[in-house]
Amino acid sequence: MKRNFTATAILALFLVSQAAFAQDKQESKIPAEYESVVSTVQRVIGLLSDVTLRHASDPISDQILSINDRLTMSGPVTGGFRFSSDSDEDLIQMLRDVQRELRSISRSLERQGDEEMADRLNDVMDDMDEAISKAGNDVRIRRDSDDRYEISNKTNRVRISTTDDDWWDSGNTWESRDKRKSIFKRDKDNDRDFDRDRNYDTDDDENGYEDEDDSESWKNKWDERKKPRKWDAGKFRIPHNSRTFVGEFTQRWPYREYGLYRNIPSIRYNRVEGLFLGIGRRPLEWSDRERGRIFGQAGYGVGTEDWSYEIGAESRLGGGGRSNDFDVKIGGSFHRNTSTNDLWKSSWAENSAAAILFEHDFFDYHQTEGWTGYVVSRITPYAQLSVGYRADEYTSLSKVTAWSLFGNSEFRPNPGIVEGNMRSIVLALEGGQVRSFDQKPSGGAFRFEAEIGQGLGGDFDFSRYVGDIRGYAKLSRVTGLNVRVRGGFTEGTVPIQKAFTLGGVGSVRAYNQNVFLGTRMLLANAELALYQSGHGMSVLGLFDAGWTNSSGKNEFSMDDVIPAAGFGVSFDDRAFRLEVAWPLKNMGTGMEPSVWVRIAPTF
Repeated sequence: MKRNFTATAILALFLVSQAAFAQDKQESKIPAEYESVVSTVQRVIGLLSDVTLRHASDPISDQILSINDRLTMSGPVTGGFRFSSDSDEDLIQMLRDVQRELRSISRSLERQGDEEMADRLNDVMDDMDEAISKAGNDVRIRRDSDDRYEISNKTNRVRISTTDDDWWDSGNTWESRDKRKSIFKRDKDNDRDFDRDRNYDTDDDENGYEDEDDSESWKNKWDERKKPRKWDAGKFRIPHNSRTFVGEFTQRWPYREYGLYRNIPSIRYNRVEGLFLGIGRRPLEWSDRERGRIFGQAGYGVGTEDWSYEIGAESRLGGGGRSNDFDVKIGGSFHRNTSTNDLWKSSWAENSAAAILFEHDFFDYHQTEGWTGYVVSRITPYAQLSVGYRADEYTSLSKVTAWSLFGNSEFRPNPGIVEGNMRSIVLALEGGQVRSFDQKPSGGAFRFEAEIGQGLGGDFDFSRYVGDIRGYAKLSRVTGLNVRVRGGFTEGTVPIQKAFTLGGVGSVRAYNQNVFLGTRMLLANAELALYQSGHGMSVLGLFDAGWTNSSGKNEFSMDDVIPAAGFGVSFDDRAFRLEVAWPLKNMGTGMEPSVWVRIAPTF
């Protein structure tokens, strides 16, 4: 009851402030830099009231009330909200602190499945970035006494004197009646300290206040401040309000690959295990509050009649659960499990569904048994660096089942591998920022991985390098273009399980799955999306082009490129897709189109 009453009060305050802001649009003489701050804070308060009403019984409601208290005490610059006489707070820093809290709330809402409210929070945080940018840095607000107020930054100071305690509630208008104004500027010639030495304008009266009729001069001084600033590389920031951060919400991050540990689902179906039933726990994500965790999985393969397992532990050494900056975790695991190098083509969930329903298994498999140790460093929220060591025994796996619900032919064979002991060092660097990955994505991401197996003992002497860059652009409100470029090469004597494969789902559609094999590979994919507003549906134009050195020539040649094109329709945003693709070159498999039903985007 208390939370509901508070939420109603917040909503009422928001409606009153909105009316004041509407009047301000006509009368206000507040500089444009601050108008955007006023508008944004009002939007935040209104949105928080909606969240509180919807999640009144959740722990986040207490967090919301704390944010609201801080905003409503932030001073006259926020356009109608009171603050204490002792307030002397850096407004921009306050807004940035609020952003961090809002990000935490957004992630909580995402975990609870409230995507619509999380999206609204992300949108308002975009506006906060813009407002902060316009207002500049080091803006401070203070109430000197009962009738004196001050707004300042490094170069300007605005002081307002009034006996009307509610002056900022009247449309935010800086009226001349009972309100004298003065501007204090830094003495740039003498480079005096702004807070200690104040240089009054010569036009001001003896008390340091401008004449009431000198409002045009006052306006000109603010116009000076609004001139474009020189770009300062030291102040450049990437907005912190992306939905998907590196290493968080991995089901929405574009890269399903794991460079250092192989975290796979405990319930799955494929042609080398049949039905696998088990239990599992995922590793730590950066958004988790835990400092350490035991993770892994164990289960039984009905087809293999054998047990598989992975047991590992991780510990975070950096900041707390809400940290969005630098962090480090160390971990390791022992395992005897089924592995694949094809996770970049599809997801475990989609692969299991395709195998059960239509007898399509997109992955090639082998078994690894051994241990892994690693360190992962989150450099920023948008980049992380990983390094680890693997010691594995590689074993071939054979097809053990032919059953599917609607299949009319057998699964394709699982290729054999070169068995033996493998020792390797793995380094991975990934980063970027992608928003609304499952809906209308925007942003970009990259991932580079190197596996060094030369000179480390074991039965193999090779190195393998892979790079993957993806870009997501909104060309207009109803169109988007998504592009992926992926490449890789190897050195030394490469076992077949470390070679590259192309063809089929996730790479070059319209050709047989994994039919092209090589030690060097290039791939380009493009999707042009036409979004149907309000229906969650999109029409897709598809184009793929791939190359491997399967012909025996290591030099890239356009004559060896394997192209395909087609179209598709996606429903439920990008999650459910129907794709039709035609081969544009006859590679001995004919020119008939391929039709795919998918439950995951290609990239």
